[in-house]
Amino acid sequence: MGRYSASNSKAGVNAANTIMWQLRGGTSERLKILEIGLGVKTAPTTAPAFQLIRTTAVGTSSTTAAGNPYDAGDPTALGTLDSAWSVNPTLGTGAFRETTMTTTAGGQTFWTFYDEPLIVPASATAGLAIVNTVATGATLGTFVSYVVWDE
Repeated sequence: MGRYSASNSKAGVNAANTIMWQLRGGTSERLKILEIGLGVKTAPTTAPAFQLIRTTAVGTSSTTAAGNPYDAGDPTALGTLDSAWSVNPTLGTGAFRETTMTTTAGGQTFWTFYDEPLIVPASATAGLAIVNTVATGATLGTFVSYVVWDE
């Protein structure tokens, strides 16, 4: 079992329910989510509200980041962090977590699952997404995030 992480920085977009990123795994191994961090890099004029929600279809990714192993001797990560799509993922129903961020650069939220990891199934069609449910205002802001998981 290896531990991996991936991070990204993404400018907000002017539409509600915008998927900021999606973590998807391979078909052979479940991903065990341990921690997710979100932060405000450039302040927006309207406070973002983020939800952690499953995707029921992963869409077609156009920008991805591979997981970085904590141990350089571990195999290549099966988990991939997507941050742009030519076809958006399909969101499921019911959020695992939700938070409203401040309109101040430096605001942060951390979600931990160390006692009982949140599982991304071994599936080519399912993932886990961070969604900005409020994405309006004159300044859209830039947000940073990371996710830590075991495979």
